[in-house]
Amino acid sequence: MGQIKDIYTGKITNWNQVGGPNLKITAYSRRLEDGGTVEFLVDNVTGKEKLGSNVVYVYDTTDGLRKLASDRGGIYYASAPEVVPQCQIKPLAIAKQGNNFVAPYKEPLIKADQCPNQRNQLNIDAFKTGQYPITRQMFVIVKQNNNNSLEQQVGEVYANMLLTNQGQKLMNEAGFVRIR
Repeated sequence: MGQIKDIYTGKITNWNQVGGPNLKITAYSRRLEDGGTVEFLVDNVTGKEKLGSNVVYVYDTTDGLRKLASDRGGIYYASAPEVVPQCQIKPLAIAKQGNNFVAPYKEPLIKADQCPNQRNQLNIDAFKTGQYPITRQMFVIVKQNNNNSLEQQVGEVYANMLLTNQGQKLMNEAGFVRIR
């Protein structure tokens, strides 16, 4: 996690600084105003430190993944369901501290030449248990008031629907890790 922070804040600029080859790092990111994943990185990984001047901004995750696939020194982050099944990039195992690395995919890693016939699968247990170091939860917030308004009723029905088997299946299909 510390190395990811240092890469995205511009303190680490070459892969040889983290045990890799002598290769410049290109850190790709969407802009802070582009969404929750970027906000999550800044709030929870960089400790609210601004992204460095070394960061190359991309339009969206598809753009980021395409640039990453053609840049040997590149690094990018996105939600695991968007990254793990990709054929042209390698999802990285990360650790909060030390060498207790946790992969976002089920071991063993599927090699690129076996894809797309086989694809990496999400390490669901690591996300459910919080073992994977960068995990965020989705919450449904329901407006509550004294007169049991229509907004409150609809919100409660929606939240309850998400917890049904069909709702959990739909959440999974949308790229979220189901909780049941």
